[in-house]
Amino acid sequence: MPSRRTSARTFPDNPSGIHLLKDPAVVRRMIRSAQLDPQDLVVEFGAGTGKLTSQLSGTGARIIAVERHPDLVARLERRFSEAENVRIVAGDARSVPLPRRPYAVVANIPYSISTSLFRRILTPDQTALQEADILVEWGFAKRVTAEQPRNFEIAWWQLRFELSIVGRVRPHSFAPPPSVDTAHLRIRRRSGVSAGLLQQQERRLRQLYRPSRRLRRR
Repeated sequence: MPSRRTSARTFPDNPSGIHLLKDPAVVRRMIRSAQLDPQDLVVEFGAGTGKLTSQLSGTGARIIAVERHPDLVARLERRFSEAENVRIVAGDARSVPLPRRPYAVVANIPYSISTSLFRRILTPDQTALQEADILVEWGFAKRVTAEQPRNFEIAWWQLRFELSIVGRVRPHSFAPPPSVDTAHLRIRRRSGVSAGLLQQQERRLRQLYRPSRRLRRR
């Protein structure tokens, strides 16, 4: 992930709401929180120029670094051409195939795709996601971690995953800086939740949040 100068040159108008992470302290905090091992599979959405990717690679875990912008994809491919545990995937986080085996997400994502990406990784019954450490807009993080979820969708996510805010990240940690604060959001899959209990709780939530748009499941 580039310096402020590189970011401004590559995205002069910042059309996609991209704010590249440049603060090494935030990167280190995310890596510590993720607690990755060499046997882990990690997806990084919005890899940028690889500031976070580089530290993820150092854990020995298998990294799938997803980036949609061609210039940044080329830069990533050059930077990690000799990294055996890093695979660069050119594509959109909202549509690239997701792993079928258990995986983690560690990523700094554009604010604009937060809801759609969370639907992809948290909503499906058979999602293989186990945990995530993601940087999201502060207000979004507060909504998805609220003790009283505002809708069925968030309640469903909280039923199967524990969502918590690790800390606040200030605008100066990014290039270009966003106009609002960012949150380091931690997501951990709840253990010991049986399929039968999930079905029972889902019915209860649907009654509680009726009327509500029915979620599309994979």
